[in-house]
Amino acid sequence: MAQLKLLIQENVDAQTITTREGNIVDISEEQWHLPYSSDNGTINFDRLLSKPLKYALKYYASHKIRRTSTHAGLAAFNDVMREIIPHISNEDMLNDAVEEKLIEAFEKAINMAKKYHRLWALSRSIEWYKWSAQNYPELGFSKRYATQLAGMVIPANPKGQAVRMEDPENGHFDQTLELPLIIDALKSDTSDTFKHCQEKAVVALSLAFGRNPANLTYLRESDLSKLNPFDKDDPCYVIKIPRIKKRQLNPRDDFIEEYLDPFFGKIIEELILANKSVKLSYKSRHYTKPNERPIFIKLSRNTSAERSNSSDEIFNMTSRDISNLTKSFVLRHKIISPLTESPLKVSTRRFRYTLGSGLASEGISMMELARILDHTDTQHVNVYYDTRSNIIAHLDKASASHFSKYVSLFKGKVVSNDIEAVNGELDEKHLLFVDEEYPDQQTQIGVCGELSVCHLDPPFSCYLCPKFQPYRSANHEQVLDSLLEGREKRLEKYENARLGIQLDDVILAVSNVITLCKEA
Repeated sequence: MAQLKLLIQENVDAQTITTREGNIVDISEEQWHLPYSSDNGTINFDRLLSKPLKYALKYYASHKIRRTSTHAGLAAFNDVMREIIPHISNEDMLNDAVEEKLIEAFEKAINMAKKYHRLWALSRSIEWYKWSAQNYPELGFSKRYATQLAGMVIPANPKGQAVRMEDPENGHFDQTLELPLIIDALKSDTSDTFKHCQEKAVVALSLAFGRNPANLTYLRESDLSKLNPFDKDDPCYVIKIPRIKKRQLNPRDDFIEEYLDPFFGKIIEELILANKSVKLSYKSRHYTKPNERPIFIKLSRNTSAERSNSSDEIFNMTSRDISNLTKSFVLRHKIISPLTESPLKVSTRRFRYTLGSGLASEGISMMELARILDHTDTQHVNVYYDTRSNIIAHLDKASASHFSKYVSLFKGKVVSNDIEAVNGELDEKHLLFVDEEYPDQQTQIGVCGELSVCHLDPPFSCYLCPKFQPYRSANHEQVLDSLLEGREKRLEKYENARLGIQLDDVILAVSNVITLCKEA
């Protein structure tokens, strides 16, 4: 006991530590406020009742923060508190002789992890025990047990399991039945409410790049640029995305420049314009320059950045804030998944899975997919190629009719006759369906409402056009039957996943029209 008190006394004199990134952290209190703005950066050692374990974890967290990264120290603390400490009772915590109880806690945690196939979750906790046994065995760490832990084979985190298992709630969005709902909601969203602008921007960037939310928290207004600022008709947007988890000292020390689709670029530009109405100031500092202002502003200020005096990130959102914006977007638009028939479960990770799966199904190389997803090698993208053969939904007439209740891809207007239709008096605007198998079977399906020259390829593409005016009395069932009969032949001939998804879009749009006609 005396030796323990002496050891603790020798190590409590330090008032601050310097993180690997070069920031000063006050460690004189039981709560350490780390400069980690993308998440909750506070470590609360008051949660540990055992003094030996408290100081052992303090020493290890300090070591990781100084030598590896702030994130590493925070993650180690959180893992130990989540995986190990719950297996030690409060009564045992108050006893300084913790060696036996700590070993029991580890054994319970290991058995539970094996049962649920998540042994990888104990990796950081085991590293803490081994390090403490080597450096501070006096605090209750057995070198013999540390040797036993060192002999364990800890599997890697099974990344991509949700993709591989095609989990309907955690894997990629269905390219035919779910993704169009999100894109359609984004295209039809005209709200200029500030939070709604933030929601749209998060969804746009998630669709475009599939990045982790932490990447988006560090974006600044200056990261978006237009290569042709005076061309309003065909803008060329470029965005610099900060990199994370690449061992640099600061997430904004390195960027990847990406071209941004004009539709998505316009959404980000509108958010930056909306940001101008928000005056940002903190402790006499005014944030007026684009390279000081985050794209995603946290109006209530980032408490982790505030506590750690990280003034550059004081208005940055956290990763949770970014994820919550995707969820509130889906809730606001009341998007129901046709697969689960419940509100669509959304996360930035699902957008990432969807982008990877979609590109793999189109035949992109592993090297290029790894670059797009910002992986340093190709080992993490293999999962997308394992599932690419299942990316296309196999619709039949019954399923198309069922799913069309949820997926509304037809945006035109059903009419009863030519008098109700725009261009109804023009013969050249009348659309005719000719069955490929039976060319003598011809059906008048509707009228094109486009006033200028139409560049679509009728009749199938017309069902996706908002200017199409199908007749209520036309035989759209024949169009659907022909589509379904020819779909598999087209896929087999062209071996193109994108073609299959586009055909599914038309199938669902025709089903929408059939349903509207029946309701009328």
